[in-house]
Amino acid sequence: MKISSNDNRTYESLTLNNGLKVLLANDATSDKAAAALTVNTGHFDDPSDRQGMAHFLEHMLFLGTVEYPEPGHFSQFISQAGGQSNAWTGTEHSSYFFDCHQQHLYQALKLFSGFFISPLLDASQTENERNAIDAEFKMKIKDDGRRIYQVHKETSNPKHPFTKFSVGNEDTLANRAVCIAEEVRNFFELNYQAQWMTLVIVGPQPLDELEQWATNLFSPIVGNGIKKPTISTPLYRTQDLGLLLQITPKKHMQKLIISFAMPCIEGLYKHKSMSFLAHLIGYEGEGSLYSILKAQGWINALSAGGGVSGSNFKDFNISFALTDEGIGYYEDIVEMTFEYIALIKSQLNDLPVLYHDKKTLLDIAFDNQEPSRLLDWVSSISVNMHHYEPQDYLYGDYIMTDFNHHIFEQLCHFLVPHNMRMVLIHPNITAKNTAKWYNTPYSVEILSSDWLNALTDIDIALPEMMLPKVNPYLQVENTLYDIQPANNIPELLKDKPGFSFWFKQDVTFRVTKGHFYIEIDSPIAVANVKSMALTRLFADLLMDSMAEQFYPAELAGLNYHISSHQGGLTLHTAGLSGNQSTLALELLTAILEQPISATRFAEYKKQLIRHWKNHNHNKPVSELFGLLGAQLMPWNPDPIALAKALKGTCFNEFRRFRQQFFESIYIKAFLHGNWQKEHALSLQKKVRGLFSNSEILEDLKRPLNVLEKPQTLKINKPDSDHAMVEYIQAQSSEISEKVTLMLMNQIINQEYFDKLRTELQLGYLVGSGYAPFNTRAGVAFYIQSPNNASNALIQHHDEFIQAFTTNIADMSHEQWLNAKAALRLQVAEKDKNLRLRAQRFWVAITNDDHSFSMQKKLITELDNLTKQAFTDFVLRIFSAEHPKIRLMCN
Repeated sequence: MKISSNDNRTYESLTLNNGLKVLLANDATSDKAAAALTVNTGHFDDPSDRQGMAHFLEHMLFLGTVEYPEPGHFSQFISQAGGQSNAWTGTEHSSYFFDCHQQHLYQALKLFSGFFISPLLDASQTENERNAIDAEFKMKIKDDGRRIYQVHKETSNPKHPFTKFSVGNEDTLANRAVCIAEEVRNFFELNYQAQWMTLVIVGPQPLDELEQWATNLFSPIVGNGIKKPTISTPLYRTQDLGLLLQITPKKHMQKLIISFAMPCIEGLYKHKSMSFLAHLIGYEGEGSLYSILKAQGWINALSAGGGVSGSNFKDFNISFALTDEGIGYYEDIVEMTFEYIALIKSQLNDLPVLYHDKKTLLDIAFDNQEPSRLLDWVSSISVNMHHYEPQDYLYGDYIMTDFNHHIFEQLCHFLVPHNMRMVLIHPNITAKNTAKWYNTPYSVEILSSDWLNALTDIDIALPEMMLPKVNPYLQVENTLYDIQPANNIPELLKDKPGFSFWFKQDVTFRVTKGHFYIEIDSPIAVANVKSMALTRLFADLLMDSMAEQFYPAELAGLNYHISSHQGGLTLHTAGLSGNQSTLALELLTAILEQPISATRFAEYKKQLIRHWKNHNHNKPVSELFGLLGAQLMPWNPDPIALAKALKGTCFNEFRRFRQQFFESIYIKAFLHGNWQKEHALSLQKKVRGLFSNSEILEDLKRPLNVLEKPQTLKINKPDSDHAMVEYIQAQSSEISEKVTLMLMNQIINQEYFDKLRTELQLGYLVGSGYAPFNTRAGVAFYIQSPNNASNALIQHHDEFIQAFTTNIADMSHEQWLNAKAALRLQVAEKDKNLRLRAQRFWVAITNDDHSFSMQKKLITELDNLTKQAFTDFVLRIFSAEHPKIRLMCN
């Protein structure tokens, strides 16, 4: 098995006697363990008269096994073991995964394996879970992704399983002559076969011990050795191609998708020919399709390579975010796309050197790979095991063997007009059809054969069109520098007041990567709501104006992002360290000097106002959280206020604002990764030089509104779900209050979910969470319901809290210790990779925690917290007079 040179785990791959493929990983340094099982069964396998069955089974498997029949027992155990669990159902696969403290791994695996050996599938639980599925379906009825997807299904070959209704609802899953439970069991026994499953287990235990556990616990899964039946029905018939689909979105959206039908080409992953083709078409540098169409004022964004895919089909999509003007020129955009495709086809002999660039980058990325969260890692690898050969389980996403002319030309042959479907999404279409389930208005038009023939004749590119050049950012060597003696925490490099530059060389992960953060605060950014809106617009315009110039850097593994924060702008660069400092200085220079045109100002102003107004179409829970943030943080107005303030702003006002922004500033910066102190000092000096004309101020402190009494805020949204959010804010900045709120959430969140979501079936979105605002701790409870008004949701919430506070004193000593241990594991979790460590240090710097000891302080306070003190605290914060804010919708 190909393993990254930066991967210290050891692996073992095996197949159990029942056909289950297993990958075991020993991670000696991890306090956590994780596992995932993915089965080659999804909604494509749903019986035609029971659509949503695979999704329904996924829900039912969490509701008890023969050995452990209590619903939610597994989720409760995992929560108490300091972990989390989840699952998803896709088209042809379903995946289940969890993590926990390593000492609980065996018991967790024992409970987990029962899902697939002896699930209870209790008839008494089917009504509740059917309601949960229906609530999930209703919550997504207004989701444009689902609505557009349904039109795709209805305009494909009706005999292909892609056209099935994947989610299910109370109608498709209703009881008939008998309870559906028997059909669920039959579906499970037919489709959850061991030979169609893959299992990944990772923990600090020795491999032979993990092998013994996997064999003993998962061998009882039934497997009959039969191969998964292949799908022979094509996704598209001849009449399903050469179409123009026009779709009306719920939110304001203007998009053109050119989609080419392809088969699934076996072995393609080793050459990455499809992703290389997407890279060429999606290129954003000089002479690219993106650059030319953007200069015309027709598009704001372009992406290539996406689209639905399965075991016998692949859509290759080229997607354009259209401007208002671009809608009227969508046919011209299609024609220019075929001219760019003609350029690629005419220069096949020039492609191997560009392919080598991409291969070099992926090899660097693989060897400098950083560990991700175990939960995410096991889930992705268990899916990889269904698509890659055993030696490529880890390497499959990165492997690029060589440029295969034959396969690449084969792919290009599919990029022809008669093999195309076009999708135009915009608000002003004349719809003739309504899609089932999601009520999406759409129309279908057969494209003119004369136009398709004219497109077929295109064989010459426009003179200004160019393929990517050899990437200059890949020519710099990335040296891993020797470690210099230093402290374990970032060092403040002394400089002028008002300019804080912190540095820390990475001595743990030892990759040729790094992160640079710089925060530029300006009083003008928060002078009024209009200035706050202009700061957000400024960040968007900078990203837009820099896209073409710095696209090669992104391709070379150097990422950058400019965002607005409360008080100003933040630049974050990340990736290979070789010339990241150079890129950072070029970006900062562009922030100060990059020309921004009145045309792009007008376009982005319009888009941003639409985005803020679309906020009204968000899930009501999301909207309530947005209102909560505006209530607590004066420098974070609600979206409607921002839209209103920006609407009357002209380009000259923006130009004045940009100039004034840099007149008086305060700067914080942090360099962390594969650099030595001399590099940091050099960068510090150059950054200071860029801002030498600015007046340097003291730090801007972000204000916070402290709740002083109970408050209620109500909004009404026609044709929307009902929702409630209750927020309890810490009354001080004391560490003890932070950790006590964390522990309270640790103890209450699974119980809250089980009672209000699983048992009472109030809605699909139910939960609680630790939610700090501007460093002040807090806990939020939320419920969104299609059927229960917000007053009823509040009543159920209050009844739960009343029962919780009544019973809190009865918590056993063992439960108390387990809850503390689970939270301690989360708080004390080591940084998994350089990104997470840089992020933690940067948060400490922006919060003025210059001892970088928050983690240690939280653990100390948690260890010292007594059950009596905790109980007293809980009773106090849930008392009627304690300050809190309730937000209600409908």
